[in-house]
Amino acid sequence: MLVAMASSLKYGAVESSWQEVSQSLLNFDTSNQTHQLIYQLRVPRMIASLFVGAAFAASGALMQGITHNPIADSGLLGINAGAGLGLALVFAFVTTPNPAMTILASFIGAAVALAIIYAASSRIAFTRSPIHMVLLGAAIGSFFTALSQSISLLFNLNQDITFWFVGGTGNVTWGQIKIAVPVMLLGIIGAWLISKQVTLLSMGDETAISLGRNPQRIREKSMLCVLLLAGTAVSLVGTISFLGLIIPHIVRFFVGHDYRFVVPAATLFGALFFVVADVSSRLIAPPLETPVGVIVTLIGVPLLLVQIRRGSV
Repeated sequence: MLVAMASSLKYGAVESSWQEVSQSLLNFDTSNQTHQLIYQLRVPRMIASLFVGAAFAASGALMQGITHNPIADSGLLGINAGAGLGLALVFAFVTTPNPAMTILASFIGAAVALAIIYAASSRIAFTRSPIHMVLLGAAIGSFFTALSQSISLLFNLNQDITFWFVGGTGNVTWGQIKIAVPVMLLGIIGAWLISKQVTLLSMGDETAISLGRNPQRIREKSMLCVLLLAGTAVSLVGTISFLGLIIPHIVRFFVGHDYRFVVPAATLFGALFFVVADVSSRLIAPPLETPVGVIVTLIGVPLLLVQIRRGSV
């Protein structure tokens, strides 16, 4: 992870030397354009990549645990699309929204989608059949995406909103980092603290009840953490799918199915994965930049197919 973080500061459309990277961090010179590039653009981008990857992976692990659904994540279940709808509404009615406003709108949109998913997951028909949950999430995601695109066309927001649909960290600023990182950090800590209870819930509601736990209360706490994680992550980099789906399955191969280990491992590996994907997005076709959301999908889909073939999903 340290190597990936250092590479994120060094490589880009304009490659910098290791000496320039160290000097920009230790002896920042406001008159030096290279120092400005690294400190004002690449450092916030690297921090965002770390926390966004961790947030999507941790939220995916929680969703899989509380819904008993091995292919659940915030993207496939429509939560990311709900957050994207909130962002589209902000761009439609506010000319230059501030970071706090975009994060709040993302929260509200994600909360609406999450409320629908939570209501559905409480029904026996959906908890017995994971495919029903996926179909519901796909319907919700498609509906919210269609609304977002309609708003984009109606208010002529194509240039402003396209970034959020493809996903990327290129526009992240220090102002966004100062607001979003504490929120995602709170969600990550909450996910780690509740991971033991999620393990009990993943064994079935009856097991959790027999051990003195309230399944509904566990789900509510987990959903709150997912809202903090996925809603904030989407407000920073857009709607990115498959990251929260595939990372928990990869780490289970190493740490087993105990969520006390799955959630922390998914958090760390998700952070590493997204930083590597972000660096790759700059190196594939320089000086142009490939959307990092495209790279995550290109990597995530084959990995998902491998997991399905192995019977892990």
